[in-house]
Amino acid sequence: MHSGNANLRCSSYYIAHALALCESCNHPSRVFALALPPGHESRVDGVWQRIEANAFIFHVAELASPVSRLLHQAAPFFSRKWGEGQRNPYWANHCEHCGSMFNDEALHCEPGGFMPTQPAEAEAILLCHVAEEFSADAAGYALDPEYFSLMRRR
Repeated sequence: MHSGNANLRCSSYYIAHALALCESCNHPSRVFALALPPGHESRVDGVWQRIEANAFIFHVAELASPVSRLLHQAAPFFSRKWGEGQRNPYWANHCEHCGSMFNDEALHCEPGGFMPTQPAEAEAILLCHVAEEFSADAAGYALDPEYFSLMRRR
């Protein structure tokens, strides 16, 4: 990805792991997300702004090549595909059992998934820190997620 396309950047990031129930086959599947620590930057109207809060990102259209390569290894069911009714491909989770695509809104905007509503749900999410440069073009941005501090770190 050319850095000119990015609307988010940071000196490090997290790959988040959780379990979600597949609506197609009704089996729990591993799902993945990208999260940014405080100090990441968001480009708004061409100007980079420093954000002092954690954030999950979704509807990710493009990722820097090193991030993309790491995700192919660490998160094999999280890949860039065409979504139903989408004009462009984006990074999405797929069920490890049946291959069905998970809906980003369900994982990031509805209770459960990467939007825990209670401490126990947050504690079930694992954040793996990656101490490498990050840049992405993403349309979804969940700033300061509740219970982020309770998510497990590795």
